[in-house]
Amino acid sequence: MSEDPNAAKVFDAAKAIVETLTGLDRAYQELAIRFASESLGLASSHHPVQPPVPTPGHPAAAPSASPYAPAPAKDIREFVAAKAPKSDQQFAAVVAYFYRFEAPQSLKKESIEAKDLTDAARLAGRKRPKKPIATLNNAKASGYLDSTKPGKFQISTVGENLVAVTLPGNEPAQANNRGKVTRKAPTKSRRKKTTKASS
Repeated sequence: MSEDPNAAKVFDAAKAIVETLTGLDRAYQELAIRFASESLGLASSHHPVQPPVPTPGHPAAAPSASPYAPAPAKDIREFVAAKAPKSDQQFAAVVAYFYRFEAPQSLKKESIEAKDLTDAARLAGRKRPKKPIATLNNAKASGYLDSTKPGKFQISTVGENLVAVTLPGNEPAQANNRGKVTRKAPTKSRRKKTTKASS
């Protein structure tokens, strides 16, 4: 009976993962494993680490705060303010992330739709998108969201990374003006010099 040729590869892969993650904080290790699992379609096999059960005389230690995720926000207004999205697409990702991971249990939802985005803008004191479904589709095109079914959008792995790790970022506010070069008009003195030289 021949050995499974993939068996050795499993151990090599596990060894490579351990070597790569060694030295990182535990929270970052868990984040990397979760992103990798979702990318491979193994998200359903990932179970969150359960807090230790306290025993008499040994109370459970308070869990340390994650360096990549803020403490649960009281409401979406605070969460949006903390993340400070720079565009409507980033705002859509923040909203999808909030409702999936940060919202109170009674408000949590796996996916959002146009109405959720409009309501979130109202609650966050942000200008409402003129065409919320177009904003959601643009966020999907940017890789921040996945479409689970028509009109329904879920935060993607890229979107999770954007909201949990990158925001609030330091991108320039005038993102739409990239690549445009503004040339200053010549001053009066420069125009006079040019005229003299040509005469």
